[in-house]
Amino acid sequence: MIFVGVGTFVHGFDALIDEADRAAAGLGVPGLAQIGHSRVVPQHLAHRRFLQPAELGACLRVSRVAVCHAGMGLIGDALRAGCRLILVPRRGATTKDHPANDQTAFAERLAGCLPLRLCHDPRDLAPVIEAALADAGPLATLSPSTVPLLLRDFLGGQGQSRPASSSWPRRLL
Repeated sequence: MIFVGVGTFVHGFDALIDEADRAAAGLGVPGLAQIGHSRVVPQHLAHRRFLQPAELGACLRVSRVAVCHAGMGLIGDALRAGCRLILVPRRGATTKDHPANDQTAFAERLAGCLPLRLCHDPRDLAPVIEAALADAGPLATLSPSTVPLLLRDFLGGQGQSRPASSSWPRRLL
């Protein structure tokens, strides 16, 4: 099974949904696409507009490959779930209304330090998905976030030691 995700960007990512659906059909691979605000509706892949965090995690844990835009949220979720990861960076003009519209630089930076695949053109997805499904190499992984524990300790004041940093807000101590 593959998972395809486009996140919550207001314009979706029609090309990714369309080409991932075409590739999955051609490869005979089932999967689920989180299509967000995309106008394209997959014909082969099951789909949902949005998933709650628990649903997303469950889908990723049973997927062999995650194909997604290069958004930090989906990347982190896929890595924590142990998926082989294919990034298809969203491209377009970066404007005041869309400050993170071009994800290429971020995706290339991650590809330089993590074992993931980068696909710049959604039309090239089929062979990239096929290679990821056949891959027996190491998976990129990400440890669970410690942010919730840090916040709990900070806000709870349960006697945990506080950072010695002078930048720690005194008014909150």
